[in-house]
Order: sequence, then C-alpha cells, then structure tokens
Amino acid sequence: MTERPRSPEPPSAWLLGGSGRPRRVLLETVPVGPPGGTDAQHRAGRAAAAAVLRRAGCACGTVGRRRSGAPVFPPGYAGSVTHTESLAVAAVAPGSRGVGVDLEFRLPEARLHRFLLDDSERASLWPDGDRERLRRLFAAKEAAFKALTECHEGHGGLFWRVRLRPHGDGLWARAGDRYAVVRDETTSAYAFAVAVAVGADPGPWADGTGGPAAPSTVISRS
Repeated sequence: MTERPRSPEPPSAWLLGGSGRPRRVLLETVPVGPPGGTDAQHRAGRAAAAAVLRRAGCACGTVGRRRSGAPVFPPGYAGSVTHTESLAVAAVAPGSRGVGVDLEFRLPEARLHRFLLDDSERASLWPDGDRERLRRLFAAKEAAFKALTECHEGHGGLFWRVRLRPHGDGLWARAGDRYAVVRDETTSAYAFAVAVAVGADPGPWADGTGGPAAPSTVISRS
C-alpha cells in the first residue's frame, strides 16, 4: 500500500503585487477523500472554490468549467484551483486580472529542465541541478500559466513561453508582454505556488527589457 503524502497547510491569505499594486489572494483547502481518485479531487476542488468565494463575499458560489476542464469563476473574482490525491486548494483574488495556484508533491525527473528552463533560468534559478528546486520552479510556472491564461487570448503553448526571473524576495513570470508575480512556499515534501497577473510598467528585468517593480508579499495564517 502506498502511503499518501502528508498535506501541507497553506496560509489563508497572501498579499502579492508590485510597488503600489498589492492584490489580496484568499486561499481555502479541502481534503480529498480516499482513495483520492479524479472524481474525488474534482469534488474537493469545487468545494474549496465555493468556500473561498464565500470568504470573498461573492453571492454566487458556483464555478463553471471550460472545455479544457479549467474552472470558470464569477466575473470580478479571478480564481484558480489545484488538486492532488490528498488535498485541493482554491485561490481567489477579487479585482485581479488573473490568479493561479499550484501544489506539487512529486519530484520531477531532472531531464524536465531541458523543456522547462532556458539558459538564463538554469543559471539564475537552478544552478545546482536539485530536483526539489526544479519542483519549485515547475509549480511557479504552472501557477503563472494559470494566472496569465485568464488575461491572454489564444494561450495555446503559453506554459512553455513562461519565463521566470528572481526579483527581490520573490519571482516574476513573463510570457510576451504579460507579467505575473509569484510567491511560493516550498519544503522537502511539496512545492506550493501562487501567482497574480499584473500590468507591465517600466522597470528592471533580467534581460534588460521593461518589467514591473520588485514584488512584495505578505503571508497571513489567521
């Protein structure tokens, strides 16, 4: 019998954003009942989404679904869901252009870096070839992809165009002229990441192009 991974306890809210533009991200978790199959994961995800919408003050707790399977949150309540065999997490950032959340337990194969990272990312974010760090970067990119998908028309292949850069105490993600700030919480057991889409302002970016100001994050466990 395979032991199910111990579920993390993400904070109840994060404040993410660049200078002068913080976005409050509300988070709710719901355990997935054993044996943790797809249906149970989706039920837990819907329950987490309904709970976080109530906390955000939304009268409509119903979350739709796109053909791709991605959730559709009510207008004005940008949201995202991630689920594993043991836990579902939903995030809502009222008034934001897009938000993304991702939780990863499994360690990726090291060879994933060839597809996930470019040379600059490998040099600045993955210099030691550590698989736990690679999991962290995968979760960050997945969260950023979800956040940017909400405000990006024709997002086919967008995940592979997302680029990460270290900035201040967090990460910035970029796909074309779209930007997101990413905050993560990583342990030896899991990687958890939240991203919020933001507008692009003049400012430093690692490759010399414009980008937003450095991200700021505040964690609340209340």
